[in-house]
Amino acid sequence: MINTRQAGGIILSVLILLSAYTGFAPTSEAHPPSEMELSYDLENQTLTVTVTHVTIEPQSHRVYLVEVEKNGDLYLDREYDEQPDNTFTDTYNVEAQVGDVLTVTAYCSLYGSVTKSLSISGGEPDVRIGDVSGGLGVSVSIANIGDGDARSIDWSIQVQGGLLGRINSSAGGTIDTLPGGSETTVRLGAIVGFGPFTITVRVDDVERSYRAFILMVYVIPLPEVSIGLETVAEGFTAPVALEDPADGENRLYVAEQDGVISVIEDGVVLDEPFLDLSGRLVELNTAYDERGLLGLAFHPGYADNGRFFVYYSAPTEQQDMDHESVLAEYRVSDDPLRADPATGRVLLRIDEPEGNHNGGQLAFGPDGYLYVGVGDGGGAGDRHGDIGNGQNVSTLLGSVLRIDVDGDEPYEVPDDNPFVGEPGRDEIYAYGLRNPWRFSFDPETGGLFLADVGQDKWEEVDIVEKGGNYGWRIMEGTHMYDEELADELGINISELEMPIHEYSHEVGRSITGGYVYRGDAFPDLYGTYVFGDWSSSFYPPSGSLFYLEEREPGRWERFPLEPASAFNRYLLGFAQDENGELYVLSSTSLGPTGTSGDVRRIVAP
Repeated sequence: MINTRQAGGIILSVLILLSAYTGFAPTSEAHPPSEMELSYDLENQTLTVTVTHVTIEPQSHRVYLVEVEKNGDLYLDREYDEQPDNTFTDTYNVEAQVGDVLTVTAYCSLYGSVTKSLSISGGEPDVRIGDVSGGLGVSVSIANIGDGDARSIDWSIQVQGGLLGRINSSAGGTIDTLPGGSETTVRLGAIVGFGPFTITVRVDDVERSYRAFILMVYVIPLPEVSIGLETVAEGFTAPVALEDPADGENRLYVAEQDGVISVIEDGVVLDEPFLDLSGRLVELNTAYDERGLLGLAFHPGYADNGRFFVYYSAPTEQQDMDHESVLAEYRVSDDPLRADPATGRVLLRIDEPEGNHNGGQLAFGPDGYLYVGVGDGGGAGDRHGDIGNGQNVSTLLGSVLRIDVDGDEPYEVPDDNPFVGEPGRDEIYAYGLRNPWRFSFDPETGGLFLADVGQDKWEEVDIVEKGGNYGWRIMEGTHMYDEELADELGINISELEMPIHEYSHEVGRSITGGYVYRGDAFPDLYGTYVFGDWSSSFYPPSGSLFYLEEREPGRWERFPLEPASAFNRYLLGFAQDENGELYVLSSTSLGPTGTSGDVRRIVAP
């Protein structure tokens, strides 16, 4: 019996004979009749073959046989009877490993065959934004530094700014395939304008912004701000806060997650801690934990009264609670390098239903009041109670609190707090927050800059106003998260306070708030908001540093703050000394364990 393959061979032989004796031959446009694309999934060991016919009459021109060879030997063949349209696709189980070569031949009726080979390079694609160059337009290189091919890469270039904000242009498209280890260049054509502007490049979900200047039609990219990171002290477990009491003594106080507050004096970590609260903490999980000693703030009059405040996670006897967050006050002893543990008094206890989203930031505002950041109680999606905690002003969770610690004990509430005399907790200054991980006041403007950790997709920076509702869990950043809750509460989305900036989890996964820079070491950074991201992955550690610049009133742009050497660490926090210079707190340990934590000063590269 003659099989399909043999029949095809006979037909091809007849055509050859006809061409030799009668002058019959397919026209030059008839072949190559097909284009072939191959892709291999190394993890699932599957080969996908796609054949697209250039010219076709489906009934007379089809794929009737596919052969797959591995390293020169026939691995499998498969026959076909029908092809419904001019695109053929099928998937084959092929066991292969890195270094193997797969060769596929598709036999097409009437016009012969098409053959293509694929070398198994393994791995995943890793697409990065490369260099940005100017001239008559903007050019951006896009590189795939991974081993696997990248497909269907969406890109866009947008430029905005210039004098009077007159520059506003964009270009975009899709790169069909970018092989591993290769790069390509995309371009935005000529633009016209004058003055500084911002170039925003987006590749898939990754976005980066660059500073530039334009002289009529000529674009000049400006250099990114580079920094050095000078180690000030090391050997810490998990340094989450650092404070300078501004008492003129040149001492820095480091709060570690495991409960120890240490003193750095003249660049040396003193052997004896300033205060050890480890015995008051809930038992921490050293693999990963968001509880612990989380906040430290010195009273503005510390040089005279010796008062300071801490925020930590303590055990609770409540059956349905994980722990309680405690705000407490202590005083320094007669020895200026030691606190007096006996002076401790609790100002506030907050029941916490979960172990995460605890907030913990403490800071005195320019009004002299103490501000406290409190998370939403933890868990995913703020699902505690009927409406969650972020939108529930009858609980302190999911809020920034403002209290007066200079009045009657344990504290007083300022008369102008937004919920005084209204339904809601009097202590609340602003609400609708998920996990405010660090906030600070701009010493020049008094603005309260807050970083709120997102849920699944978006991280945000807010400038907090009294009485503001910052949206969680109705919104995640500027994106709808629970529209039904807004309807249930009768909240108009336009009434919510939107962040000044957000970024996706393609950039990082947990924002770490910082400070508006008012120091002298970096004039180019003056007035910008310096912040970062904990890490783009749980492992390995890969923290990032950024700054926001207000290019126009109300329009903030994010730029990378590039360390002179790789920063392969978890970013735990920032700090600011009395001179306005900034510090970075980080570790290589995922949890509160070990001694890899350190404090680094941001310096010139």
